[in-house]
Amino acid sequence: MLCYILAFYSYVGELPGFEYQITGYLPSAVFGLWAGLSTLFVGKYLNKLVSWKQRHGIRFLIQCTALYLIGLVLIAIYSEMFLISLRGDLSYSQFWLIYNDEIFKTLLILFLVVLVYCIIDFMIYSFNQMREEEIKSVELMNNQLNLQFEALKSQLNPHFLFNSLNTISSLLYKDKEVAEKFIRMFAESYRFIFKQNNRPLIPLQKELDFVQSYNYLLQVRFQEAYELKINIPDKAMESYVPPLSIQMLVENAIKHNLISQTSPLSVDIEINNNYLCVKNNINPLREQPESFQIGIENIKKRYSYFTNDSILLDKNEHFKVSLPLILQS
Repeated sequence: MLCYILAFYSYVGELPGFEYQITGYLPSAVFGLWAGLSTLFVGKYLNKLVSWKQRHGIRFLIQCTALYLIGLVLIAIYSEMFLISLRGDLSYSQFWLIYNDEIFKTLLILFLVVLVYCIIDFMIYSFNQMREEEIKSVELMNNQLNLQFEALKSQLNPHFLFNSLNTISSLLYKDKEVAEKFIRMFAESYRFIFKQNNRPLIPLQKELDFVQSYNYLLQVRFQEAYELKINIPDKAMESYVPPLSIQMLVENAIKHNLISQTSPLSVDIEINNNYLCVKNNINPLREQPESFQIGIENIKKRYSYFTNDSILLDKNEHFKVSLPLILQS
């Protein structure tokens, strides 16, 4: 419509009046609507073909070129209608001679409008993308905290606490020095749980230190019927794990197996092909606790936030869970 007013004023010397509303304003409004719909169509089509997320530069160039070509087509059609409605006796050469300045201005205005629109479109995309990333980041953090809270609850179960207190009670009458160390390790384990559980990842060395403290409680409780072996090279200590992940696997081995002098339980922690493996022999209980799959799923979900590698399960002669090493925090 602005192009129509500009061309009319250049030719006649005054603004178009009411009598030109149908012949001038209405076609201009229709062509403006076509231009808007064409712009939306091009944007949706390019989102499927070359989205802003894939290649910013190529998308910007293609969108500018496509919109400019569409604008040229609409201007050519509009110019033909304008030529017929304003002065039907004008030839194309006469129309060019009279309106060449307006045509150049219109093409320049079209270029600037297309350029500004593409810049604004990219800015809107960038803002929406940033907002989506912030929302995903908050959701990710909330999911991690929920999973770690579930892991924390599993470590604070009354059954383990009751058994530990019973062990302390019996040790106080048998060996006060062992009882004192047991209480110290018991307190150290729970201090680690509360201190580290709010972190998404911790160094493998810290997790193994906690497992050693937790293991002392198990050794006092089961004596020779239980054994833990840790064989981890120093280089692997630079990797990271979700807190309580290894301890949960050791605890699962305790929960789901019969432990006695005649059926001892042995748990091995080692490195194999960039995986940390927790392996134990199988002495199954008659009734398996329901918490096994819950614990494994908790570990899987927490690992999925940091690596695409899957957690591997193997149950043949031994039950083995392999956790992928996370090399960066």
